[in-house]
Amino acid sequence: MALKVYNSLTRRKEEFKPEVDGFVRMYVCGPTVYAHSHLGHAKSYVSFDVIVRYLRYLGYKVRYVQNITDVGHLTDNADQGEDKIIAQARKERLEPMELVEIYMRSYFEDMDKLGNLRPDISPRATGHIPEQIELIEILLDKGYAYEVNGSVYFDVLKFPEYGKLSGKKIEDLIAGARFFSSLLTQSASSQFLSARAFALILRRSSIN
Repeated sequence: MALKVYNSLTRRKEEFKPEVDGFVRMYVCGPTVYAHSHLGHAKSYVSFDVIVRYLRYLGYKVRYVQNITDVGHLTDNADQGEDKIIAQARKERLEPMELVEIYMRSYFEDMDKLGNLRPDISPRATGHIPEQIELIEILLDKGYAYEVNGSVYFDVLKFPEYGKLSGKKIEDLIAGARFFSSLLTQSASSQFLSARAFALILRRSSIN
């Protein structure tokens, strides 16, 4: 029996066919290492571990990549607040990268105790900042992004297929964002750009 997976784009189960015969490239979002792991991490990474093991059991060669977010995760999901790692490092009186090392080791130790296979590659966000900046510059040059007060935002209205995977309509997101913005103070509202855009890179004062 062929392996079938749910396709978020077509909204149905389909036969699994890797781009390269016999080889699967699997990328999953790893943890933001500013604190110890919790049950949510356990649930997610046990699930990913089962998938990796089953694919290998079926005979596929699997390259399992799981990133480590060691910068850029803000305390407010609306592209506001400060960097979680910088904030926690200040509380614990540590250097940010010192904090990252402590909690990254703790994360892998916890996953080891759960019996999870370690990823083949664990790239850090800080190790790929030049590539991120290069991509943002391309988006700016092509008109898909714009700058406001030193921060750069991606304009989702320039990408007609935005929301295709989630099934959400841009107009509905914008309407909800306008309602939320109306509840904010004037100073906070001036920083809230609505759901028609999301932050690509924020100026330093926005995250400190």
